[in-house]
Amino acid sequence: MGIVTTESEIVFAVAPARLYKAIVLDSSNFFPKALPNFVKSVEIIEGDGGPGTIKKLSLPEGYVKQKVDVIDVDNYVYHYTIVEGNVLTDPPLEKVSNEYNLVGNPDGGGCIVKVTRKYYTKDDAELTQEFLQSTKEMSALFAKAVDDYLLANPDYN
Repeated sequence: MGIVTTESEIVFAVAPARLYKAIVLDSSNFFPKALPNFVKSVEIIEGDGGPGTIKKLSLPEGYVKQKVDVIDVDNYVYHYTIVEGNVLTDPPLEKVSNEYNLVGNPDGGGCIVKVTRKYYTKDDAELTQEFLQSTKEMSALFAKAVDDYLLANPDYN
């Protein structure tokens, strides 16, 4: 098994508290409303939403199971690991660990989301630059859709 780590930053126009509430604390309601082309439903299979909770996200083509590792509401930190689903099949991955840290944007309003991803490959599988780039592009599309939804729906809390 190998581990490939990527880091990125995504700028959002909305404040960290509002973004955190939507994507972490209210993900079961938020994602299907805000991202119907990405997420059909989010279901808590096990747990109460805190660390150890298992969530199943139904996607247009398949599903993903996530295990919540860390929730730090006060510091806007969220870590989860993808432990099952079709996103782990090509290339063959054991799991994908995601760490999100939301911080206020020093340039003014909004926030910056610092993302660290660790891809745990099966056997001697290697991740191509094309795979890593497509994952980064998908994350950017996902982030833009979240930001756009929250901007278009200022009453969403």
